[in-house]
Amino acid sequence: MNVFDIAMQMEKEGAEFYRDLASKATTKGLKTIFTMLAEDEVKHQNTFSALKDGSAAQMVASQLTDNAETVFKGFKKKDFLSESKHVDLYERALEVELKSIEFYSEQLQEIDSKETRKAVEAIIAEERRHYDLVDDIVMMLDRPNSWVENAEFGVREEY
Repeated sequence: MNVFDIAMQMEKEGAEFYRDLASKATTKGLKTIFTMLAEDEVKHQNTFSALKDGSAAQMVASQLTDNAETVFKGFKKKDFLSESKHVDLYERALEVELKSIEFYSEQLQEIDSKETRKAVEAIIAEERRHYDLVDDIVMMLDRPNSWVENAEFGVREEY
C-alpha cells in the first residue's frame, strides 16, 4: 500500500467518524459542523486520489471556519449542556486530526514533486484548522465543568 492509499483510507475513516459524530450530536449546530468536517475529509480523499493518479489536484478552500463561527454565535446555554455528554467523542476527533497532521507532515519529506508537496501542505493546513475548531468545541463544552472564577485565584482570561 503506498502513501496515497494510506492517506485516502485515513480520510475515508475520518469522514465516517465525523458523520457518526453528526448523527450523535444533539444540536443542529454541531450536526452541521460535523457534516461539514466530513465533507472536507471527502475532499481530501479526492485530492489524494488525484495525486495518486498523477492528475492535477485542485484544493478547494473550505468555508468551514466561517460557517462554524456563525453556528457558534447561535448557540444557547442549553445547547452546551446537551452536548457536554459527548466531550469524550470530540476529544477522540482531536486525536484523529492530530494523527493525520503528523502522518502527512512525515510524508512531506519524501515528496519530490512541487505540486504534490503544495497540495499536501494545503491539506495539512486544513487539518490544523479542523483540529483548532474541534479543540474550540471541546473547550466550550468542557469549560463549564472546569472553570473556576474567583478573585482569590488571580487574573483569568476572559470567558
